[in-house]
Amino acid sequence: MLLVAIIIPSWHYWADATRLQPMYEMHFATVLESRFKETDVLISIIDLRGIALDQQVRHIAEHDLYLYWIMKSGDYSEVEFIVKELRRHYSNAKHAAGGTHVDMCTDECRQVFDAVLLGPGEETFTNIIHDTLAGGMKKEYKDDFNKIHYGDYLFMRRHFLPKTAIVNYDLFGKYGDNIRGTCVLFSRGCNFKCAYCVYNIPNKIQLKPLKMITEEIEYLKKEYQVQAINLKDEIALPVSPKISIPFLETIARSNIIWRGQTTVWGATEEHLKLASESGCVELAIGVESASEIVREVVCKKITDKEIKTFIDNCHKFKIRVKMCLILGLPGEPQDIVKKTIQFIEDMVPDYLSVSGFDPFPGSPIYNNMAYYGIKYIDKDWGKHAHLLYRFSNKEEVGLPFEYEKENRWGKTFTREQIAQNLCEIQSYSRDKGMIY
Repeated sequence: MLLVAIIIPSWHYWADATRLQPMYEMHFATVLESRFKETDVLISIIDLRGIALDQQVRHIAEHDLYLYWIMKSGDYSEVEFIVKELRRHYSNAKHAAGGTHVDMCTDECRQVFDAVLLGPGEETFTNIIHDTLAGGMKKEYKDDFNKIHYGDYLFMRRHFLPKTAIVNYDLFGKYGDNIRGTCVLFSRGCNFKCAYCVYNIPNKIQLKPLKMITEEIEYLKKEYQVQAINLKDEIALPVSPKISIPFLETIARSNIIWRGQTTVWGATEEHLKLASESGCVELAIGVESASEIVREVVCKKITDKEIKTFIDNCHKFKIRVKMCLILGLPGEPQDIVKKTIQFIEDMVPDYLSVSGFDPFPGSPIYNNMAYYGIKYIDKDWGKHAHLLYRFSNKEEVGLPFEYEKENRWGKTFTREQIAQNLCEIQSYSRDKGMIY
């Protein structure tokens, strides 16, 4: 029997790493478990969240093959350390990794893993296991998102982790006591091309079949007594009415409350009314900056008027709004703190999610750093995360770069000044009760 483990790193950049669930690890485990007989291949997930780096190897039993899906660059340095430690303990084991960071930093990853996966992982992970069983793993496996559709695979099963890792009361704590919530991922991809982002791969929405969405919700209700779901889709409210209306009608029939993130485009009054009727209690929207100039610079071309209309329409149908902002983006004016606070008071969102800018490897800003006035980006990937101070003053990972003193939009902020700006907005938000 081949023993295969998918490893979840500690997610060290979160103040509470167990707040969300590991979507892709459970997705791939489900796919692989369905492909092989248990007598031939045993698939498991090793969850290292909450475990200190120097204690992790003690929690990893010996397996023949370890798999990693590195979506966030912030996880890479830790995964690299884990691989090196496991090679010392289990010298015969093999290691393979895919995910956004591997796609963007392939040459570096080739030096660490026995095999790298480029593109979607469903078929390439499967092929790695077949080749391992046959004794001939290749160095590189590649697939195309245009050929591999997220909707062609089973919805993710959760039995790989204990129930306490699947359900919690934090996700919907603002909506009542003891609401059992969990995360879901009904689609993969994003239609847009924001200059700071690398998570728009594929550059289109791959939605699960509506019947499968119903089945997954019923599974969660039956097996985990889930009452509410947090949609982790990049765009939880599809832009196209041909897709969004049937999607919302499907969720409505499931009799569950939900929240997710979306865009102002496509969120008409009709769609928001239907979203509310389907059980939507909250929508997050990526505004990113109080400055329209900054939004233009980072290709987030939404206007103040569009944002205000969206928020007002949400409130009309009793949907709360979480406004997502990023401090430290190129083009920020020197009065960004004052401007941001005034913007928040004008727009009147219910909640805020404030992050520090991180020039992710592979993003347009990262690839054209001189154009954006960035003189330095730290290549210590463990410092890369955008959650700086979002939930706690202990979240200190972020802002791994430095601007030139001036760029084409004027005078810039130092890293220390960006951090101070961020702390001021976070302090304001907490005082107003807008952070959770």
